[in-house]
Amino acid sequence: MNQKAMKTQSSAVEIEFSAHEARIQNHLLSVCFDLQTGTYSGLDLTSGVTVFGDAWFRLGEGGWKEPPLTCEALHAESVDDPFGKGETLRVWYRPESKYDPDRFLDITVYAEQPFFVIGWGVQNTRSYTVRARRAEVLVNGALFVQQEPLEPRVLRGGAGADENYVENTWELDAVNSGMLTYRDRLGDNCRRTLVAGGLHYAEYLRSVEFHARAKGGRMPPGMQERSSPWGSFMTLTIHDPQGKRIQPGVLWKSVDTFLVNISTPDPFAALEGFGAAMATANNARPNPYDFITLCGWMASDDVLGDNVPINNSPALVEQMQIANDTGLSRYAGIAVRLEPDTYCYTHGGDTEQGWYDDAHWSQYKHLRAPYETFQKFAGKIKELGGKVFTYVQGSMPSNDFALEHPEWILQKDISLLYEHRRHARTRVRYDYTEPGFQEHMRTMWTRLGRDGVIGLKFDYPESAWAKHGGFADESYTTVSAYRTMYQLCRAGLGPDGFIHERIMGAKEADVPCTDVCVGIADLQRVWPDASHFEPEMASRMGLRWYKQNVAFRYYPDGKSFFPGGVPATEQHRRTFLTLVGLLSGRIEIGTAFNRLTDDIRYELTRFYPVLPNGKAFRPVDFLLSKKHPEFYVYDVSDTWAQVIVVNSDEGKCPSRIFTAPVAGNQADVGSLGLRRDKRYHVFDFWAQQPLGIIDGNDALSVRLDKGEARVYAVREAVDHPQIIGTNRHVMCGMMEIQNTSWEPDTQTLSFDAAVVGGETMVITLALPEAYTPAQFGGDGFEVSFEQDAAYLTLSASCNSNRTGRIWITFQR
Repeated sequence: MNQKAMKTQSSAVEIEFSAHEARIQNHLLSVCFDLQTGTYSGLDLTSGVTVFGDAWFRLGEGGWKEPPLTCEALHAESVDDPFGKGETLRVWYRPESKYDPDRFLDITVYAEQPFFVIGWGVQNTRSYTVRARRAEVLVNGALFVQQEPLEPRVLRGGAGADENYVENTWELDAVNSGMLTYRDRLGDNCRRTLVAGGLHYAEYLRSVEFHARAKGGRMPPGMQERSSPWGSFMTLTIHDPQGKRIQPGVLWKSVDTFLVNISTPDPFAALEGFGAAMATANNARPNPYDFITLCGWMASDDVLGDNVPINNSPALVEQMQIANDTGLSRYAGIAVRLEPDTYCYTHGGDTEQGWYDDAHWSQYKHLRAPYETFQKFAGKIKELGGKVFTYVQGSMPSNDFALEHPEWILQKDISLLYEHRRHARTRVRYDYTEPGFQEHMRTMWTRLGRDGVIGLKFDYPESAWAKHGGFADESYTTVSAYRTMYQLCRAGLGPDGFIHERIMGAKEADVPCTDVCVGIADLQRVWPDASHFEPEMASRMGLRWYKQNVAFRYYPDGKSFFPGGVPATEQHRRTFLTLVGLLSGRIEIGTAFNRLTDDIRYELTRFYPVLPNGKAFRPVDFLLSKKHPEFYVYDVSDTWAQVIVVNSDEGKCPSRIFTAPVAGNQADVGSLGLRRDKRYHVFDFWAQQPLGIIDGNDALSVRLDKGEARVYAVREAVDHPQIIGTNRHVMCGMMEIQNTSWEPDTQTLSFDAAVVGGETMVITLALPEAYTPAQFGGDGFEVSFEQDAAYLTLSASCNSNRTGRIWITFQR
């Protein structure tokens, strides 16, 4: 195509055409196509570096030799969406063969975004139905062009129970997304970062590979077989086991896209930008689990829980009453989860699954009189101020249900119903594409929502991963059929319902842990059944901070305060509560409320309200060659950081000192991200102890026992009295103290405090030299104080939950 260079009026994005090239760019990045070879390259315009070169686009798995093709470029459209204004360049690839369909690649660049978006589609110019299973939208893109990488690090975009460590290499083979960061020796050791991952999800998975050998067979004639000078390549793939069927004559554009950020050198900013973009593209707003959840099944289990049989409706009503009687519900909402989890080993393979009605839940003794229906059960729990959750198994129908409804089974085939199997390995599974079954499920979820159920856990969702197809509606892919399971639930429970995807993956069955349910599911679990706690649980959540509270919430299963029947130590309790409560935001317990001691209730309630959506603790030292991050930082403001320090040592040393610089580049030194020219108060939350002042050129240095995690408030020191911590919430004032004001004329500090009735809130203040308290008071509170040198502890109490103003006037 021979067109003059064009610059659109709708945005600051340029598209240029010449006889053999097409280019699209903003002020940050440029993507350029060679229309003779079909290859394209990505440039970071802020540094002038080619991030990848000579990539091309391949539909299908590829053979020993690709057919000849011609390429044509055009301006496809102008866009104006939540990412801003932009333009889309479309490049057609037209193979010169008898059977290959035409296909196209769309590159969308936005005026103010550091990433570009890859889309794709197929025009079926053939006489047969094409099944598009695999699109390598960027294959064999040469990495490190005119660069020499130093200290490369990669991080896979973990989901579900996937392991995700930072790896000291540049090579990666990951589902969902991937990050590569390194220093360029030829570029003054400047840091460069590349992030690529699934943006919008509907029908396909994503894979990201940084690999050492070029993929596939020989290139089409006219396309040189070029190689990276470092033997390093990138391939981005959109794929599905079944793929999309495209009828003859149809022009089909996929809505599954890739984000590629090539112009943000800071890996924190690049990953957080990706997480926010993925959430935006999928309209993800994960509902916050701002309540304590008691799992009836775990508490009843003789290994993971208390061996107390409370996984039934009357027992859980009793537990809700205990939560009220012991004051637990004054601090947070309370939820109970009833798990109707009868398995196939009894009753000849007949269970509750598929029927999903009160009659069957009562038959298997989960619903019992006087709460033998979910309406009665949920109604009573709601009357007591609580919430009800329940449970289903993804695609594991009861034998008698499958016999009754063979038309709702994949391939309409129940011929293997007689085969004995492990409970999660059923050979007879639901067809989530069948209209009758869809209506059955939608009606069931609507009924449960109306009865008062607000959320649930999908157990064994891998069973709904139909990689072999067999769908009644062949327009579905494996991914879209799997997503439908959750979409039907969302339609029934509504936007405020809580949907939990317990995706463990199954390598032997080729079931991946994926991001495909972003925007539908709220929560993913990162670990198999486990009431204990270990360091990698924290890492699996912590290293997904850029998606946490933005695209999903993650948690490591319920936790028991009496693991294996032995009471957990105070240190162990506080450690797992800290890491689960702050890195996850969903605390689920497997200990009955009547077994909670006063100390346990105190510690548990320090985490409510939970952190809001939009931000999570950063693992600031994740690039420093540590197996597990040791410092996590939450920027409450420019002057205040909450810091988690974790001793995950697995050696014999009983304790050691952990150190992080106060200021400096976080990616390079793992700093707290504060300023060198300031001084900072440090407050140890669990010890309720001020630790003094540190200089911005210094470091936070603390000693932790093996297996311990602690929380510190680090606040910029000012020249007047200031709050540095409280005993009410682990965030030390972020949640329970609002509207803080210092009036220099009257020397008065005032603030709004949310005080729980029956508990004394203790607020610790730092006093600069010469300040002494003169007068104090509170709106409806009993207020007192004690002064100890440079610190003052202010105590406020009331009989019932109350938010009111507290003030204290000083003299000098």
